Amino acid sequence: MMSAKTEPNRTAIVIGGGIAGCSTAYALAQRGIKVTLLERNLGIAGEASGNPIAMLYPRLSGDDASSQFALAAYLHSMALFKTLGLPAADFNTCGMLQLGFNARESARIQKVAAQGHATSVIQYVDNTVASNVAGISIEHAALYLPGAAWVKPQQLCRRLSQHKNISILTSKNVFQILKPDDLFEVHSDENTVIKSDVVVIANANAAQQLCPYQALLTQAVRGQVSLLKPGNTSRSLKTIVCSDGYFSPAAYQQGGEHLHCLGATFANVAAATDRQSDLIITEQDHLANLDKLNNISPKLHADLRNNVVNGRVSLRCNATDYWPLAGQLLNASILKAKPPRAGAAVNTLPWVSGLYMNIAHGSKGFTTAPLCAELIACMVANAALPISGKLAGLLNPNRFLLKEMGLKRLAKMAPVSS
Repeated sequence: MMSAKTEPNRTAIVIGGGIAGCSTAYALAQRGIKVTLLERNLGIAGEASGNPIAMLYPRLSGDDASSQFALAAYLHSMALFKTLGLPAADFNTCGMLQLGFNARESARIQKVAAQGHATSVIQYVDNTVASNVAGISIEHAALYLPGAAWVKPQQLCRRLSQHKNISILTSKNVFQILKPDDLFEVHSDENTVIKSDVVVIANANAAQQLCPYQALLTQAVRGQVSLLKPGNTSRSLKTIVCSDGYFSPAAYQQGGEHLHCLGATFANVAAATDRQSDLIITEQDHLANLDKLNNISPKLHADLRNNVVNGRVSLRCNATDYWPLAGQLLNASILKAKPPRAGAAVNTLPWVSGLYMNIAHGSKGFTTAPLCAELIACMVANAALPISGKLAGLLNPNRFLLKEMGLKRLAKMAPVSS
């Protein structure tokens, strides 16, 4: 992790109290910035960041940019979370096995294993070693990530937001951001207006309402996780195990029982964000999750198929290209009124000084949002970025707008620190 540069007498507002908002508030607060964290619900981490437990791991496919970002984000998050002093009941580096359960996955894990990653990060293991690691019988070879972990999202978000430089205001539904002078004015219900030097939009699917001209191209995607009572075999599971879904050790406590978390579904059709019917747990999605368990172990599936006791549904925020939207925002009105040349320097674009975004992390928010938060904090502090300029450019939150205008080169670039 990078050392934090202190930014005295600066203030920031972060809109959204999920993992993106809480990690951004923390990264700014670490630099001495006074942060007001605004959440529209009664408490933080109540929507997509409120699942029973979250799995922390990267899914790599090779040496492409997506894999480079996934690995960097995973290593950053794990390093950060280890500094927070969370108890073992809330954060556990139990490791993970990604199984070569079909020909495609077998080829993928062998390709990743051949890249020569440090064994402390990734190891290729046969089914015998995988079984010893997991504590149950595993039929496939696997990638073993010894440092992978699970975390309880609400406890993590609370810990991040307990920083002395962070103030939390809940039940604040922001509907407008203005900048009449050097300071932003953030307007929420009950005629509340708060001013600050910096604003970070981190409210997932609701961000489009604050940036109606930005062409964010995000969608709400329904996901359901299932909670299962352990069986005689599954009680011995020591690691997270993945096929096309994940299955955790019996780590989640509910009503005095320890339960497995199995997930997660991923709806192909975007869900509406204002329909409560989209948040209803369905038997169909429990069955879809059990199919994923069958790919992990037919024996586990047979033992646990009648053990589903509960679940949770949330609406993730995904961009259509599956990259997060993280970084500084442009003034869309000025950009459209005075389109730049295709070869223009990126710093000549109409960047809004102090306005940033950290959204669209899909199902990987607890792995990817903290690195994006660090990226934004470095931009605010005019410090060296924690990732390459190329990766920062791929996260450009203005990329869809710039592509619509035929500015494909600029769509892949982030502003350069002076």
